[in-house]
Amino acid sequence: MENFELELKLTVAHVDAILKHLAKGTYEEVAHVIALLHGQAQPQIQAAAVATPPVPADQPTEAANPPA
Repeated sequence: MENFELELKLTVAHVDAILKHLAKGTYEEVAHVIALLHGQAQPQIQAAAVATPPVPADQPTEAANPPA
């Protein structure tokens, strides 16, 4: 089962936490895992950035004005 591939759905916060913990390992042990995560995440992040245009600086965000 070592080569069995899994498809996981994680938030950016989850991946950041995983990377934070991997960073504590030795390069030899974690470099390939970090590269795999980066390689799979980067295209998704770029696609999301294209699909979600930035909010102009002069317009408030929803977080700044939560619904009443």
